[in-house]
Amino acid sequence: MNRYAILANPGHNRIYFETALKIAVSELEAIAGAYDMEINEIEEGNIGLPASICFSTNRELKKEDFRVLGFSSIFYALFEIVEGDLLRPISVPDFHTFPESMVQILKYAGKTNEQFTRLMVNLALSACNTGSDKITLFDPMCGKGTTLYEGFIRGFDVKGVEINGIWTQEIQTYVVRFLKEGRYKHKAQKSKQSDSKGKKIANIFSLTAAAEKADFNAGNVQTFELFNADTRKANLLMKKKSCDIIISDLPYGVQHGSKNDKDSNMSRSALGLLKEAIPAWYHVLKTKGSIVLSYNEFTMKYDDVADVLEENGFKVLDESPFNNYLHRVDQSINRNLIVAVKG
Repeated sequence: MNRYAILANPGHNRIYFETALKIAVSELEAIAGAYDMEINEIEEGNIGLPASICFSTNRELKKEDFRVLGFSSIFYALFEIVEGDLLRPISVPDFHTFPESMVQILKYAGKTNEQFTRLMVNLALSACNTGSDKITLFDPMCGKGTTLYEGFIRGFDVKGVEINGIWTQEIQTYVVRFLKEGRYKHKAQKSKQSDSKGKKIANIFSLTAAAEKADFNAGNVQTFELFNADTRKANLLMKKKSCDIIISDLPYGVQHGSKNDKDSNMSRSALGLLKEAIPAWYHVLKTKGSIVLSYNEFTMKYDDVADVLEENGFKVLDESPFNNYLHRVDQSINRNLIVAVKG
């Protein structure tokens, strides 16, 4: 029996309060299950470290196992627990293509914490079974791009839809500047898309890039696509079954839609918007792909969100390790998430 300990990221508890480690234990179980890593006795650490998780394995872990453990949103450092509860530091391979700073630099009011974003990505990957060589991540309400950046630094192709034109312009400016300053080879272009009647439905920003010059020259690139559009029209913007995972942090209780969109019928209700948008999201998701949505329990309830997903062809994963992620963020936000797959 081999024993290991993960030291939690120092910023983790500030976001999840007293539920931090409980959430991290469930996340680690999901990751281990997805990557055929047989771990057991996962529990909060009591070996003298600050916040940590301890677990056991029936075999000694190897380099690729360490890399997978590094996916965890709580991860800060990994140790093997040896005789007398001594800790042996383990070097964990970096799994990023582009620097992690890409998702960390921007700070603004209302930003979804990047650790929570990574948690959602991990759960989506653990539930996904499309068999794709490269993952395509889609955020249908991408805000200022946190989820897109997280996907991009992990080597995914990413697609985002956002109705706020100011935010999509900020994303474009930031991504291009980041790649230029890092001297990463890239190519960006802008275009427009119309519906069958010739009415414009989206401004599109497309980018290809690679972390290594040789990969870019060989065509081994990642793609970054951003649509300034109504998320309910995602099925008109992207090919059917073109995405592996859908991840989105749903609005927590503010008005949705653009005041300048005279044709918009968007509801002030986040649940109402979800009901209208979910058929389009289902359209672009691959069979056996997964969707992870976070939301405010003060404005929506788990059963209501589950009903919307089930009514539109998704199967909700309502058992461990994909449930019980409810946690308090602040006085007005009691955040939860739901995981489902497309049959």
